Amino acid sequence: MTTNRGRKDVIRDRMAATGESYNVAARNLKAMKDMGATREAVLTQRWHPADSLDVPCPCGGTCEPGERCERCHALHRHVARYPGSVTDVETWADRYDCMGCASSYILTVVLPGRPWGVAETVVRGGSAEPVVRARVFPGVAHPLLRQENPKDNENPENDDEG
Repeated sequence: MTTNRGRKDVIRDRMAATGESYNVAARNLKAMKDMGATREAVLTQRWHPADSLDVPCPCGGTCEPGERCERCHALHRHVARYPGSVTDVETWADRYDCMGCASSYILTVVLPGRPWGVAETVVRGGSAEPVVRARVFPGVAHPLLRQENPKDNENPENDDEG
C-alpha cells in the first residue's frame, strides 16, 4: 500500500466516523497534525512584555537584556517577537523598545525546535525549478506572508493513488 493510499484510507475512515466531506476531513486531519507545533508557535509569538526589567522576560527566556539607548540612556525592553524570515521557519525577529523614548531595534534570533510554520519545496514556474515556500501556522502573524486560506489548497482528492 502506498503512502498516499494509506493517507486516503485514514481520511475516508474519518469521513465515515464523523460524516464530514472528504475535503473537510483531510483539512481537519492536517490541522490536528499541526496542532502541537501551532500551539508552540503561537505561545512563542504572543506574550505581554514584563513591566520591569527586574523580572524575567515572559518570552520564554531566549532574549538578552536590552542595551542602553543612545538618545536618553534608558534601557531597551523586549516587547515583541514575530517571524523573521520568509523561508527559514526557525528564525524569529525580537523587537526591543526604549523605556525612555521612542527608540527601538530588532535582533534576529534562531529558536531551534520552535518553528513559526512549515517549509515545503514546491515546483513553480515554466522552468519547473523547485523553490522553498513557507506555510505559516494558523494564529501566527507573519509580517510578510499571508496565512494560508483552505480554499486556495489543492484538492486532496485529485492526488494520484499509485
